[in-house]
Amino acid sequence: MPEIIDDANLLAGLSAAASVDLAPAGEPWKVLLVDDEPDVHPVLHLALDDVRIDGRGLRLFDAFSAEEAKLALTAHPDIALILLDVVMESDRAGLDLVRYIRDELARRTVQIVLITGQPGYAPQRQVVSDYQIDGYLLKSELSAERIFVAVHSAIRAHRLMREQESLQADLHQKVQELDATLVVLRESESNLIRAQSVAHVGSWTYELGRDEMRLSAETCRIFGLCAGTRGSYESYLARVHPDDRPAVEEAWQATMAAGTVFQHEHRIMIGETVRHVRQQADLSRAADGTPLRCLGTTQDITERKQVEEELRRSNAELEQFSYAISHDLRQPLRMVASYMQLLGISLAEQLDDEQREHFKFAIDGARRLDQMLVALLEYSRVGRLGEPPAWLETRAIVDEALLFLQPAIAEAQAKIRVRGHWPRAWVRPDEILRLLQNLIANAAKFRLAGRCPEIRVVSRVARGQWCLSVADNGVGIHPGQLGRLFQVFQRLQSRANYEGSGVGLALCRKIAEHHGGRIWAESAGDGQGSRFCVSLPLTGFLSDGRRVAREPVGQSRAVDRLNRNIDD
Repeated sequence: MPEIIDDANLLAGLSAAASVDLAPAGEPWKVLLVDDEPDVHPVLHLALDDVRIDGRGLRLFDAFSAEEAKLALTAHPDIALILLDVVMESDRAGLDLVRYIRDELARRTVQIVLITGQPGYAPQRQVVSDYQIDGYLLKSELSAERIFVAVHSAIRAHRLMREQESLQADLHQKVQELDATLVVLRESESNLIRAQSVAHVGSWTYELGRDEMRLSAETCRIFGLCAGTRGSYESYLARVHPDDRPAVEEAWQATMAAGTVFQHEHRIMIGETVRHVRQQADLSRAADGTPLRCLGTTQDITERKQVEEELRRSNAELEQFSYAISHDLRQPLRMVASYMQLLGISLAEQLDDEQREHFKFAIDGARRLDQMLVALLEYSRVGRLGEPPAWLETRAIVDEALLFLQPAIAEAQAKIRVRGHWPRAWVRPDEILRLLQNLIANAAKFRLAGRCPEIRVVSRVARGQWCLSVADNGVGIHPGQLGRLFQVFQRLQSRANYEGSGVGLALCRKIAEHHGGRIWAESAGDGQGSRFCVSLPLTGFLSDGRRVAREPVGQSRAVDRLNRNIDD
């Protein structure tokens, strides 16, 4: 069930957010609210009903499922913004709707902001990388100010994109009919300059026959050139960072050969200053296929790259801090536990039963804390330390995991079945071993009294992914708790009944994401057992960004037949 918004700051800030009035009234911006939780809609209405952006109010539409949202999009093709829940009629209903809007409807200007109460189903990094979304908010962190800022930014981005689309179409037409429309082009030039300046997007045309580039004023500003400067292919390459020139030339030659849209991000040099740009261009050809000219745009993305780099640096510092804390705290903690034991032994004859129990509690607490620090230390190491990635027989990994877990399996009297097709995969051996150990150990640990644990470990290959599942007949998981499973220190069972640090599943999630995959859990409810599923790409990337080619298999048909016969 989606999480209900419960934020005291939300209602308190509504009056301030709703009081914004920028300009006289105009046609309202259309905003679609898509969420299967009825309680969410009144809150969003309360936060947005009186908001005005650029002198225009908001017209709000409600949809309680992805199918209702599709009908609304058909009825209102000019919707500017969608506030979209992820988990509705299915775990991926919201993400599938994003694909439908971008791919089938081909609507690029409509802004999509995800609002989720279950980030485990849609990790922020993954969805930002894999889906064309324009914002990401957690229901647990919502406030009136956050809603207003997200909506305000999205509406203005929509407006700029619509203006840019219009300007680009107009510019393309004028280039094709340059001699006949030169006066009209000059009349619209000032508007184009203002729009490009606001969006930090310049335009350019390249006449291939003359090897001549005409640059807009904003493009000249981005490259540190005087307004009106004209260039050539070689003069542009001279501005490109030396390390990026081979990639730019390769992408350009591919466009010339295939006639595809040119898209590329790279660095440029302005004196000693380095800036980042995104180039996009459409190539027009003569009747015989000869390339004639390109109409393109240049976007300054330096600030975005700086933010991304700062985020990477902050994450690295956080991981290093976590490692240092976990490592440095263990030594004094072990000393405390050891001295408590020695003190308990030396005073054994002077202590009564209650005092001995207190000593025991203190020692056990120190040991549990040490176990948690070890788990945090291991969590912080994922992706930073450990074995490098390599091609590995996945069946060998599961066999090694079962060997390490043999004492726990024997104690639980668990029955283990391993089935399916076990491929070779490009993985970090130590991390995947830890993932399998955690999943199988949990299946054996979280068992029901009086029921012999039955554990099924199934592997298959589907669409270039290694799909692994670990299923059991144990305590099960309440459906409302599935979203909490992979968070650090989240425990669904009492410590008195089941020992553990609360870090194991969070570690599994981090390992899966570090390999470019994902992990999720399924359960029919308490006492109904559970199944943990992992999907990892069979190929990966080297540290320098080069893709690892997949090893030849030569048995795809046999693999497909085997996969169909797996009872998962």
